[in-house]
Order: sequence, then structure tokens, then C-alpha cells
Amino acid sequence: MCLLQVHQILNTLESSDGLEYDFQELKGNRIIDIQTLLGVFSILSRPKCFATGLKLTENSKEGLCSNFAIVCKCGFMAGFTSTPKENKKCSLNTLLVFGLRLMGRGFSAGMKLLCTLNLPYVCKKTFRIHELKLLEAVKYSCEENMKAASKEVQNLKKTTTCGVSVDGTWQRRGHMSLNGCVSVISIDTGKILDLEVMTQYCKMCEMNIKCDHECSNYKGSSGNMESVGAFRIFERSVMKRELQYTEYYGDGDSKAFLKVKDIYGEDTVTKLECIGHVQKRVGSRLRKLKKKNQRTLWKR
Repeated sequence: MCLLQVHQILNTLESSDGLEYDFQELKGNRIIDIQTLLGVFSILSRPKCFATGLKLTENSKEGLCSNFAIVCKCGFMAGFTSTPKENKKCSLNTLLVFGLRLMGRGFSAGMKLLCTLNLPYVCKKTFRIHELKLLEAVKYSCEENMKAASKEVQNLKKTTTCGVSVDGTWQRRGHMSLNGCVSVISIDTGKILDLEVMTQYCKMCEMNIKCDHECSNYKGSSGNMESVGAFRIFERSVMKRELQYTEYYGDGDSKAFLKVKDIYGEDTVTKLECIGHVQKRVGSRLRKLKKKNQRTLWKR
């Protein structure tokens, strides 16, 4: 609350001494920090104010963060926010957006949640601003963690060659997904060394929004995303991670391996089978064989 607002409220109180105050009644729910609440309790330890009457006003709100003021007829006034601010910004709104994105939900889901709880909501433009800031923070944190993981492998093996598990995943099951992701995980540490996110759909282009933005980075079938993603990761491994992924642990699909087997030179990458995938395939075939034989014996 600025100094001008404080003087305006105090002048109003002085000019209307002995009259009833027309404060707007506050409704709905608010989220409040416990330490802030304890501070407010200490403010309310003035016996004189209890006698003359106290009023709580909400001067402004920024999404889930509200700016309150306790005002008394005696001229006393104290302002406070429902949650602490960092660099003059409420972190609670950022945490709301972050939590929704972790669950795979967006603005509409957030609106439904806040309206159901009778809480103030964040406008769509502000929600998007928080999304973009979180995206940059997550990208930076992700890159730093993967760099640290690659350094750990180098220190552990005392060499720049290592084995990695390569696998892809898609937003939707089947081969119709517009978005996919490929990651490589160190066999020695179990930590992610690199990943490649691919999409063949751009909402901003679909809506004909003419502005600079990060567009789709893949064209082709969804099933081929794993091969392309693996090639991109292996291609930049020396430059970005100072490592050569010379042992390729896959899931039995040889398409991605064929893309990278000569990437550091002829036959420099060796394909090794992941025991988990071998176990899965053998188990599936044994169960199928058992089921087939049971039917044959039943007929006899």
C-alpha cells in the first residue's frame, strides 16, 4: 500500500469522526500465510481499537494474493498481504500455475477449481505470463541437471565413452500422437543425460497468430519420432555433453539404432539388449504359448 493511500484513508477517518463507515463487505475465501496471520494478531492487541471498532478492507488483489488493511476510527491503520511477496510479486500465483501444469491441466481447469473454492482467480493473460516464466526456469534447471549428470559419468568412468538406455514416449498411445519425447539415461548412474522433445503441431500457426514463437520441430510419422530424436541426441553428445554414447541399450526396435550406429565413425556404437525388455517379450510369448496349449489339451 502506497503512502498516498494511507493519508487518504486517514483523512477520511478524521473528517467522518462519529459517523458510520461505509466499508464494502468482503466475501469469498482467501489463502493466507500463517506468519502473516500471526503478525495481524499482534496488530490487534490494541484495546482502544477494540472499543472503537475495527474494519478489514481489501485494497487490491493479484490473483490469489490480496492486499488488506485494518482500519480503526482512532486513526490507526495497518496494511498487509495475504501471502509474502518476492521481488514485489506473489509467488502463490506462480505455484498455482506450476501445480496445474504438473497435473497436465491448464487455465480452464484452474478457473473451475478456484471458482469452486470461492477463491479469486488469475486472468488468462497473467496465467500465460506465469507459464512462459516457468517454462524458461524448467528449461534452465533441466539443462543444468543434465550437464551435472554427464560430468558425474565422466568422473565415475574416467573416460568420455559410456552406455545409455534410449527410449521414446508419446503424449497419446498408438502412432497418431502429435507430440513425442526421446531420452537417454546413463547405465552407470541411472540419470538422464539428454532429451529431445518433438512436436508436429503448432497452435499459434493453426490460429494464424503472426508473432515470433517456437514452432513445430518435426515433420513425419509419429512412429519415426524415436529414430529422429535419438539421432539428434547422439549427434550433439560430444559438443553438449562431452560424451560418446558407444553402447546402445534399446527395446528391441532396431530403427533408432540403425540411425546412430555410425554417428562417431563406422560401427562405433554397439547395440545391447535391455534385459527388462527381453524378459517382457519372452514372458509374453510364454504366456501366449501356455494359453494356446491349454486350449489344445481341453479339446483332447
